[in-house]
Amino acid sequence: MKSKKLKEVSLTGIKGMAIGVSMIIPGLSGGTLAVLMNIYDKILEAITGIFKHFKESIFLLLPLLLGAVIGFVGLVFPLNYGLSHFPLIIVSLFVGFIIGGLPSLYKKVQGKENWLSIIIGLIAMGITISLCFIKNNNSIDIRNLNVGTWFYLFLSGVLASIALVAPGISGSMTLMVLGVYVHLMEVLKEILSFTNIWNNCLIILPIAIGLIIGFIFMSFFMKYMLKHHETSTYFALIGFIVGSIVSIYYLTITDEQYPVKFDALNIILSIVVLVFGCVLTLLIEHLANKPKKEEINEIKE
Repeated sequence: MKSKKLKEVSLTGIKGMAIGVSMIIPGLSGGTLAVLMNIYDKILEAITGIFKHFKESIFLLLPLLLGAVIGFVGLVFPLNYGLSHFPLIIVSLFVGFIIGGLPSLYKKVQGKENWLSIIIGLIAMGITISLCFIKNNNSIDIRNLNVGTWFYLFLSGVLASIALVAPGISGSMTLMVLGVYVHLMEVLKEILSFTNIWNNCLIILPIAIGLIIGFIFMSFFMKYMLKHHETSTYFALIGFIVGSIVSIYYLTITDEQYPVKFDALNIILSIVVLVFGCVLTLLIEHLANKPKKEEINEIKE
């Protein structure tokens, strides 16, 4: 029993690490990975019902949060290095993971399609793609701390948290649109390098508060939508996720900080890792569902 719980906690921590890594890559949504890893519903239930079943909620959220912090902090430097030298290859790997997880998500609503749900999915996809074309606001100086800056950072945190909970909409992409992402990455690098810690923590604080408040609010909202409008909500999620694939590539190709090299080797390797990511996700999904099928056969016998 203890080994089973340890395995479950470890697996949750690994999923948290994946979500933490997703926060670094513009266009990639932590909510998307949570859905594809079959942990999204559990997270919503744990947050919205934390006072009803406190122990069970903490048992899920604590390793998830710890994993997310480790994934984010541990990979912020190597992942930034990878994005600066091989941006197309890195994002193609994550796109492969996303594509590979789409079939399992679609199975949840397969056979329940209707015109309304399809239209909602297309609108969601359009919204996600359109966010890419909003001009970045780089005029905000987050180091100039005053009431206005703190409120803007708080609002940025709220909007980023909404994007994190709504699969397909990237929190990092939202911060890019708001003109906060690049400056925030610099602040985080300084904190990890133990430089100017006090001032940088004062910058992080309003964003963190906004993230927490927005995350809790959106968790209740998404739980309500999945309970009362399941089919339409899942089609919206699928639309957001498909749109995020376009967003990731668009943001990567147009990123002036990390210019993409379109030589033959880069393109070939990008295709290879995309296929690898897709196949790996499909294989993991198959292995995850295999025990369930065996249990069903045992019951029938």
